[in-house]
Amino acid sequence: MAPLFFFGTLMDKDVLSLVLQRPLEEELQTARLAGFRRETARDACYPLLVPACGASVEGSLFCGCGPGDIARINHYEAGEYRAELRAVQLGDGSRRRAWLYMARENCLKASGQPWELERWQATGKADLLAACPDWMRAFRP
Repeated sequence: MAPLFFFGTLMDKDVLSLVLQRPLEEELQTARLAGFRRETARDACYPLLVPACGASVEGSLFCGCGPGDIARINHYEAGEYRAELRAVQLGDGSRRRAWLYMARENCLKASGQPWELERWQATGKADLLAACPDWMRAFRP
């Protein structure tokens, strides 16, 4: 199974642990996706990827995920994103194919504003952590 590349709220270890319902080990590493920029979705506090020549997005590569982890993440991303397999570059310069979640065009539009993890952690993380348990309670494997 190819790893998953996170570029938004799932880069936050508290959020990812809550979604997975387990603590994280050393399963995340820094990776970069070329050809895109990260923007805030219109009328939302989370990001989407926008094609952009010469740009790249830093994110987290989640390795060692099992089928149960993937099912939980698919539930978390349900409806607004679809999984795509893309090449990402690791910190050592090597390339690897990874699954990432691209916004469904009929659901999310770009706002034109950049999305930054640190800013979201300061302004939107608490609300997501409060809402996430209810959302994930609806998960059925």
